[in-house]
Amino acid sequence: MRKLIILLTFIACNFTFYGQNINGTITDSHNNEKLIGVNIILSNGTGTATDVFGKYNLKAVVGMQKVTFRYIGYEDIVKEITLVEGENKTINISLTHTSEQLGTVVISAGRFEQKIEEITVSMEVIKPALIENKNTTNIQTVMDQIPGVNITDGQANIRGGSGWSFGAGTRVLVMVDDMPLISGDAGQVQWKLIATENINQVEVIKGASSALYGSSALNGIINIRTAFPNQKDIDKNKLPGYTKVNMHFGLIDKPQRAELNWNGEKRRAFKGIEFLQSMKLNNLDLSLGGNIFLDDGYRMGEVTDRKRFNINSTYKSKKIEGLSCGVNANFLLQSTGSVIIWNSLDEAYIPLRGDVTTTSGDTYNVDPFITYIKGTNRYSLKTRYLKVVNDNSTGGADSEQDNESEIFYSDYQWQKNLEKHNLRITTGTTNEIVYARSDIFQGNNSRKNHSLYTQLDKKWNRLNISLGARYEYFSIDSETDHVMDGDTINHITTGKPVFRTGLNYQIAEYTYIRSSWGQGYRFPSMAELFISTNQSGLEIYPNPDLKPESGWSTEIGIKQGLKFGNWMGYLDVAGFLMQYDDMMEFSFGVWGNKGPGFKSINIGETQISGIEVSTTGQGKINNNITINLLAGYTYMNPISLNLDKVYTTDISGIELTYQNSSSDSRILKYRYNHIAKIDAEIVYKKLSIGGSCRYNSFMENIDKVFTTVLINGNYEDNPLRDDPALNGADDGNTPTYDNYEGMIPGINAAREKFKDGDIIIDARLGYQFNDMLRFGFIVNNLLNREYMTRPATMMPPRTFAMQLTLKI
Repeated sequence: MRKLIILLTFIACNFTFYGQNINGTITDSHNNEKLIGVNIILSNGTGTATDVFGKYNLKAVVGMQKVTFRYIGYEDIVKEITLVEGENKTINISLTHTSEQLGTVVISAGRFEQKIEEITVSMEVIKPALIENKNTTNIQTVMDQIPGVNITDGQANIRGGSGWSFGAGTRVLVMVDDMPLISGDAGQVQWKLIATENINQVEVIKGASSALYGSSALNGIINIRTAFPNQKDIDKNKLPGYTKVNMHFGLIDKPQRAELNWNGEKRRAFKGIEFLQSMKLNNLDLSLGGNIFLDDGYRMGEVTDRKRFNINSTYKSKKIEGLSCGVNANFLLQSTGSVIIWNSLDEAYIPLRGDVTTTSGDTYNVDPFITYIKGTNRYSLKTRYLKVVNDNSTGGADSEQDNESEIFYSDYQWQKNLEKHNLRITTGTTNEIVYARSDIFQGNNSRKNHSLYTQLDKKWNRLNISLGARYEYFSIDSETDHVMDGDTINHITTGKPVFRTGLNYQIAEYTYIRSSWGQGYRFPSMAELFISTNQSGLEIYPNPDLKPESGWSTEIGIKQGLKFGNWMGYLDVAGFLMQYDDMMEFSFGVWGNKGPGFKSINIGETQISGIEVSTTGQGKINNNITINLLAGYTYMNPISLNLDKVYTTDISGIELTYQNSSSDSRILKYRYNHIAKIDAEIVYKKLSIGGSCRYNSFMENIDKVFTTVLINGNYEDNPLRDDPALNGADDGNTPTYDNYEGMIPGINAAREKFKDGDIIIDARLGYQFNDMLRFGFIVNNLLNREYMTRPATMMPPRTFAMQLTLKI
């Protein structure tokens, strides 16, 4: 009886103290958009967060107290209220964007919204205006404008972390809305599946991010965040939705040198149209988009016919508070020609031996998801089905290189925001199953990847601390037996934990210093392990002995906010260091009795160090002029730490201690020492003028086969043309280069010609007729320069494009 009285007394007191509540809706004062995840905190430290409708409900005590409404990127609002017993009070709030911060909010660093100046890693952000104004038909072209980032044959490279891998494997994880967009067999980024017409912003993290994002994030991540219907646009147009149509037509100019002009006086053309319809239908947010693109190509035979359609949807439940769900999907139908090697320096736009690989097929992903927010807890389940079908033919004939892969992927995550303690906990699990079918991968293969991850983000006044950990498990099953370390097997398993930590401290009003350290881990793709094919006469061999690569990266940096009137931005300086164990590289050699060719090998311990300076900003400098700026310089020193293991190969009984083209035997292949980039745009009333400039230094080191041949056991300079005198007799027993036609014409001459590096300038002009209609004129490679991103591939000459954009 005594215990019952105590219990009833406790319940009565609790009802007296917490029988009151406050509730309401929180919106953006600029566009009336409902804000999800706004923190509402009482004086005693208890709190909650808004749900998917921007609504909140919080129990409170009797009496006078303060209520704080706080959201990243917005000004805090503090209300003082007094509640009597049993009272319910409604407080609706409109939050205003802060004008005293740098103004950029990002999600990728911790999987929740943070101010970019407070994160512990280096990050760059691309806004949709740059993507649109540069007439971007493939998101890769915009990635090349980001400081410290370059793209080679579709492979992203951040701060020299990767070289050239023939399209197999990636150390940079590319995602759309936190979901990986990489094929399951070759590990190729599916750039063409990304809807350029529906991008909110692009976030690029530089450095190992495997602890939060997994295997392919060894060198960093690129996260494309899509946009949803904007309440301001809907209110302005007094329509249930928002429509955008972008049409463009362009011509490819003749190269400067007459020898390169294979198409006569006729100009090759490209044209396309993209559209986006974004709407709110009661509780449903819906976006429909698409793109049709036709390109004659600047290389002979590289003709592209591409059609892509996408849908993004989110339904917010009225019956279950805080519940939302939806389906996102992309569908790509394409026929694309690709050339691997040129015929010569003077015929750089003609494929070697006329070999053009035409890929026809379809790629699509369907992504169901569900999210539930209750108080300061957020639960989410994201799933994906990704299928890639490539039907390949060379010279109009079936090349027996068709491949097909399917991915089943899920990511379950729980996030807890302990606002009273300024602590956020993120934990989750990812699971991936891949099925691949292809003759070039020696039959059917399957892969499984399971992981657990967690991250803690804590803030003490001016100090932000981040700690993370992840465990990855991989297994591959093949229907074909492979020889590994002398054993015949068809099943491979491995696993590894990785960790990360970071600090960010605000030392002055607009000054932040940071330091981070993170481990990375990457399991080889099926292509790197099992591929066996021939491209333009170059043999590509499998390597089932290939080991996973691991490493770590660290940096120290400072971010200084800049503010000139209404123009705001930042200057960022960072020093970085990356080290890898068992790094995988695509390398040329003579592999046993197979003869010369390429394959992926482990090259041992490597190190990339350097420094990066970048600046970005936007805003008005007076009432009529707006300036947008993105610029950066990166110095990289990519070297091998154990040369004897990396480059020693036994060929025909001859010990070759150096197989690369550089005079410095330590330098890693297919990398630059210096990269500098700038993009600037000036907007005066309705007129905008912009331009970009990209510089990269000479690529000092490439595979030696590109520059030499082996004659009587000695390396000699590679001639510009095949010389019959170099073709000796082959006794059929010992593999040599003596009768091998793998020497690529024109490489030495090209490297001599471009030894000072490349400078590429683009220009653009735009005119905004009214709120709905904009015209743009874009010239890429304004000076019509010749340049290469790797040996034997000449990039496009000057192009002209006209663009008309309609927004309703």
